[in-house]
Amino acid sequence: MRTLLLRLSALDAEAEGAVRVIAVFDALVSQHAGLGRLARVTAQLAECPVGISDRAGDELLRCAPDGRRLHGERPPWANVYPVDGGGEVWLERAGEALALDDIVGERFAAAAGIVRGMQVPTGPRLGDPALVELALSQSAEAPERSRALHLMGLSPATQVRVLAVAGDVAEVLAHCPDLLGHAPIQDMHAALMLGESAPPPTAAPWTRVGVGPAVRADEAWRSWRGARLAARFADGAALPGGPWLHGGAVVHWDDLGGYTTLAEHVPPAVISDVPDVGALDRLAAARGGHLIVATLHAVCVTDSIRLAAGAMHLHHSSVAARLLRAEDELGFSVRSAAGRGRLALALTLRHLRDHPA
Repeated sequence: MRTLLLRLSALDAEAEGAVRVIAVFDALVSQHAGLGRLARVTAQLAECPVGISDRAGDELLRCAPDGRRLHGERPPWANVYPVDGGGEVWLERAGEALALDDIVGERFAAAAGIVRGMQVPTGPRLGDPALVELALSQSAEAPERSRALHLMGLSPATQVRVLAVAGDVAEVLAHCPDLLGHAPIQDMHAALMLGESAPPPTAAPWTRVGVGPAVRADEAWRSWRGARLAARFADGAALPGGPWLHGGAVVHWDDLGGYTTLAEHVPPAVISDVPDVGALDRLAAARGGHLIVATLHAVCVTDSIRLAAGAMHLHHSSVAARLLRAEDELGFSVRSAAGRGRLALALTLRHLRDHPA
């Protein structure tokens, strides 16, 4: 292939580009890419929005070059290419078509037909909740997990990632690229996606999302366990961009480090006995206490009274007054690095106690 590309580049740059396009789509098919990933890569390759419809001709998804899911109908001027077995794909090129648009569109349609054909037509199907639950079960026997992955069109070595969602599941799923399937499990909702996919950066209000690590598909239960732990650190009530120690409504297991040990091994009953947590409880229970606790969060995150005041849109003197009140109850200063570290631990423990799952 390398020799061929070198020869083509010397003869015809357009022919070389066509071979590269074919190689990209061949790689996607061989990697068992889902329709979401296929659309995203095509949009990046074509540098314009693209879309796929199902066999009935109803819109399945539209994707922008930056990977965002697009809403609304296909524009009438889009370049449409039929898919074997029904449905179609299209390129939404505004203006004059580029030289390689036709080959991109044709290979996009061919790949979409192949990917769709690899899905199991009867019985358990790609994304079936029962298959997802089995794939994420740590207690399931290895042959059972392997069969579930096979029915989902995944090899054991495929890199996957799991999200644990509490709250507005539909909103989170709508922003999950390369979603392989989802299922309610116990008190949360699991979403299985390809490991290289970017999870949603934000979630709907009052929704918590834990993002598990990328793992082999035959060890997806490890990512599910990590996602559930990460979701305990998330704060669905936090405003976007507002202060929260561990990242707000969407928390990645990869970013937690040693904090995961607290979630795994420190039970809520033990947390309630920690004096610093008790002091935070007393502060929160007093009049205006939620504002005091929010101020303590902001100081931990920003390491500065002035920066905390800016994050909360307050005068720095107001933040200082709240800290004095808090320090009287806590019994230590939060203005030093050691004090902020102690406070961060107490705030984290209290949050974990209040979010046991």
